Amino acid sequence: MLLCFAIVFFVRHGNHDGKIYVYAVPVKTDYGWGYNIMAGERIFIKQEFIPALPGKLGFKSADDALRTANLVVQRICANQSRAITPGDLDSLGITKK
Repeated sequence: MLLCFAIVFFVRHGNHDGKIYVYAVPVKTDYGWGYNIMAGERIFIKQEFIPALPGKLGFKSADDALRTANLVVQRICANQSRAITPGDLDSLGITKK
């Protein structure tokens, strides 16, 4: 069993008084590792391969996937673009297969 820690944020939803947890979960895929960004119990983003790279290369490890996913979560919570660039991958130390 793989236990992972993820950054968890509270995000206010526009039409609700409640808060929704937004968090990242690493997932094993046919390509290696990917991640899901969850909003409460629902999948908000399903990323099966490394974004910003051509082709369908999976992350080398769950940790690589989670580091990238947590950056996406931070950007969502800050109302920034959730797009990942090759420069982001380099700054996170993500190794390409």
